[in-house]
Amino acid sequence: MKRTTAGTRRVLTAAAVAALTLGLGACGGDPTAAPAEGPHVAFLVPSTSLRSQTYDVPNFTVALQDRCPTCVVDVRTAEDQATQNAQGQEAVRDGAAAVVLVAIDGSQAGDLVTSADAADVPVVAYDRLVKDVPLDYYVSFDGNAVGTLGATALLDSIGSDTAGGAVVMLQGDPADNNAGLFAAGAHSVLDGKVEIADERYVTGWSAAQAEVEMTQALAALGGRRLLGVYTAYDGLAAGALQALTKAGYSGVPITGQDAETAALQRILSGTQTMTVFKDLPAQARATATLVADVLEGRTPDTTGTTDNGSGAVPTVLLQPQAVGKAEVSSKVLAEGYTTVDALCAGAASTVCAQAGVAG
Repeated sequence: MKRTTAGTRRVLTAAAVAALTLGLGACGGDPTAAPAEGPHVAFLVPSTSLRSQTYDVPNFTVALQDRCPTCVVDVRTAEDQATQNAQGQEAVRDGAAAVVLVAIDGSQAGDLVTSADAADVPVVAYDRLVKDVPLDYYVSFDGNAVGTLGATALLDSIGSDTAGGAVVMLQGDPADNNAGLFAAGAHSVLDGKVEIADERYVTGWSAAQAEVEMTQALAALGGRRLLGVYTAYDGLAAGALQALTKAGYSGVPITGQDAETAALQRILSGTQTMTVFKDLPAQARATATLVADVLEGRTPDTTGTTDNGSGAVPTVLLQPQAVGKAEVSSKVLAEGYTTVDALCAGAASTVCAQAGVAG
């Protein structure tokens, strides 16, 4: 049974209100005085995650401080789960009011969550579910839908001429629970519709390793035509394309995820078919709203629950979108996810002009 943290949250609410009151008083009485600090929220992210520094942390911080001006976001980065566990446990000992966790290896993050649970500190699993521990909240995108969108786009690109052909699937890091969700969604579309020559999980979501895996997967074709490549991430698509180019392939349909700038440029140039766009700023803002509600003693709005093996975890799931060449402007740029200047910088300006992408 999951614990009840209402009492803890009432204490946090009182602390937040007191800190906010002191901060406002300081501002009114002495304009040179710094506002008093309110609750600290630990945000634990992998050191290798570019999206965390670009989208997650900045948007979360701004949105949380809109609700709680005295709240402090303590960002801690780590290269491995053991270090991240130690960081989380230290944050709890230091009095963190809440922990937002992007687990490096969800299967090894249980000690961190258990320690927080014992101290009545709520933990929000951000983007990646942590299983078999008493988790408080989970905020992510619908992983099954991510896989479904990518696989559907791949089938649409392949068309009806599948005789004598097969596809290759490059899935994500096996230690990431999301990789399994993406894979399940993709299989729900591809199974029975097209032959799968090879399927590989890529450790660390590494583009370099994806190139290695794709090179090996090409050998598994056994003379069959390569109809297309499903990859669960834009970085994997980049690695797969390197292998395909070296092997003399061109024009092979290939999918991705995350709407990275390089991937959008490949889509505009025609070397990548599509990407699954997830509005990362919206995810960060939704998490900030949830954390602010918890700190104020409110029950956060959620979209449902997720069974993590320990119980039904209150969950906020956001919906991803498929993005091909036609949607780069109407979805990704329109949402402010990136800018025309960033997308069309340098050599990409020619590609943008040819695709009709302009500010």
